[in-house]
Amino acid sequence: MSVQKSYFELARDPSFWERVRTSPDYAPVRNYLLKKWEGYRDCVIPALKYSDFRKFFDVGERDTYEDSYYLRRRILIVASLLAVIYPDEPAYLTRLEDVIFAVGSEYSWCLPAHMRNPIDDDFANLDLFACETASAFGEIYVLLGDRLSPMIAAMMKRETERRVIDSYLSERQFWWLSAKHNWSAVCVGATATAVFCFRPDLFEELIPRFRFSMDCFLSGYGEDGFCLEGIDYWQYGFGYFLCYAEMERYATGGRYDYFKNPKVRKIATYQQKVIINGTATVSFSDGSRYADVRPGITHFLRREYGEEIELLPGSTEGIAEGCARYSLATREIAWFDPALGVEPVKANTVYRAEDAEWWIVKNPGFGFAAKAGNNDEPHNHNDIGSFIVASDGRQVFGDLGAGLYTRQYFRNETRYQIINCSSLGHSVPYFGETVQKYGKEYRATNVTYGENSFSFDMEGAYGDENLPSLSRAFTVSPDGVTVTDKIDWRGEAPAVERFMLWDEPTLCDGGFTVRGVTCRFVGRVAKATVVPFEYEIHHAGGRTRGAYFVDVELEKGADAFTLEIRF
Repeated sequence: MSVQKSYFELARDPSFWERVRTSPDYAPVRNYLLKKWEGYRDCVIPALKYSDFRKFFDVGERDTYEDSYYLRRRILIVASLLAVIYPDEPAYLTRLEDVIFAVGSEYSWCLPAHMRNPIDDDFANLDLFACETASAFGEIYVLLGDRLSPMIAAMMKRETERRVIDSYLSERQFWWLSAKHNWSAVCVGATATAVFCFRPDLFEELIPRFRFSMDCFLSGYGEDGFCLEGIDYWQYGFGYFLCYAEMERYATGGRYDYFKNPKVRKIATYQQKVIINGTATVSFSDGSRYADVRPGITHFLRREYGEEIELLPGSTEGIAEGCARYSLATREIAWFDPALGVEPVKANTVYRAEDAEWWIVKNPGFGFAAKAGNNDEPHNHNDIGSFIVASDGRQVFGDLGAGLYTRQYFRNETRYQIINCSSLGHSVPYFGETVQKYGKEYRATNVTYGENSFSFDMEGAYGDENLPSLSRAFTVSPDGVTVTDKIDWRGEAPAVERFMLWDEPTLCDGGFTVRGVTCRFVGRVAKATVVPFEYEIHHAGGRTRGAYFVDVELEKGADAFTLEIRF
C-alpha cells in the first residue's frame, strides 16, 4: 500500500480544513461539534476544587473531580476544532483561550487516582492524562499557530515543557515506561507528540527511548493480536500507538516504519474480530458490550493494510465525550476518508486466539465468544470459562465488563469483592465459598480447539483440593451453543452453575427462556433460581443497573451438567 498523507501534513494544510468546512462528507462531524458548542459556549468552566480532589484519598471516589477535569478537556476539543474549521468566528478562539488558561493553571495534570501520595507527588508527576494534556496543547499549538495570543501560546509551551517534557527527560523512572499494556503507548505516544510539536529538535534523538516503550506495549500482545483489556483499551492504547507510529514515520521520512511489523498488522484486525453480532462485542475484562467504532482509525488501517481491514459501520460523532482523547479526536477528522464506504460484517467466521485463549464464532443468527486464559490478565477479572452469546445486536448471555472505577476497584484485596470482577459475576460455576482466585497460577489448562468446539480444564482457577477436576467444553452449530461441564466436587456445599443474563429469564420445566432463546438443562438438577442483582459500570455517574443470574444447583454427587442454548 502507498504511504498515506501524515496527520501533521493535513493539520498544517488550509485546503484540508476548507474541505472539512464545506464538504457534505464532513457535515456529521461539523454538526456534532456545533451541537456540543451550544452547551459549551456559555457554560462555566468548572473549578477543580480541593475538596473534590481529596475524595479519592479519603473514600476512594473519583468521579466528582474527574467529571470537572474531563469537561475542561472536552471544551478544549470542541472549541479548538471549531476555531480551526471556522477561522472567521472569533468566539471559538476566545473560548479556547479561556479553557487553555484554566488547564494551564491546574495544580497537577495528573489525576488523584494516579498519585501515590498527594503531598509528595508534585505537578511533574506523569500519568495518562498529564501526557494527553501535553499532546493536546502541542497539537493546538500546531493547528492554530500565530492565531493564538502570544501569552497563551507561551503558557502552553512553558507548562508542557516543565510539567511533561522536562519530567520525561529527568531521571524519574516512571513505571509505565516498560508497561505491556495501554499505559506505555498512551503516555509515551502523547509525550512524543508534545516533543514533536514544542521541541522538534529533540524528537529524533529521543526515538530510541520512545521505541523502547512502544516495543514493550506491543510485547503485551500475543502473536494472535488480541487485546486482553477489551475493545475500548485496544482503541485507546493501540490508537495512541498509531498516532505515534505515523508521526515517527513522517518525522524520519519512512526510515522507521512500525506498520511493516507483522504483529502490528495482526493487532490491526482485532476490532473486527471481537464485534460478534451487530454492534455487540466481546466484553471480557474491562471491555464494553457495544462497539463504538471510529471510522478514522478504521480508514487509516484500511489504507495501510488493504482488504484485511473490514470497513465496519461507525460514526465520527462522540469524539468529544468521556475522557476527551484529544489526539484520537483530531485523527477522526484527519484520517476519515469519504471515499471509503461500509462493508457487510462477515458472518460464518471462526477465530482461534491461541495466545489469548479465546474462541469466537460468528453465525448469521448469533455470535459467540468464550475464554480460558489465567486470572492475572490486564484489567483482570476472575473469569476463566466465561462466555458470551449475542443476537439481534445485543448480548443475551453477557459479561458485565468494566465496573465503576474507584480506589477499591484497582486494589487486589478489594477488587474481587466487586461483582464485575469476581467470578460470581460471570457465567461460571461456584461451590459454596469456593470461587475462582486471583493470580497467574490460577489458570486454564489443556486448552483445545476443535473443528467446532473449544474445551479446557479449569479446576486450577479455584485452587481447592475438594475440586480435583473441572472441565468445560463448548460446541457451536448454526442453531445454537452447547456448554458441557464435567465436575468432580467433593465438598459439602452444593455445586452451582451460574449464568449471567441481561434480560429477565422465565424458568420452565427443565430450563428457561430469555429473549426468544430456549435453554435446556441436561443433568441432575436439584433446583434453578433466578437471581436479580445490581451492578455499577465505569462512567455511569454512580448509578446502578440491573441484570440477572440463573443459578442451577446440582444434586449432590452430580458429575456433569449441560446447557443447550437454541435459537
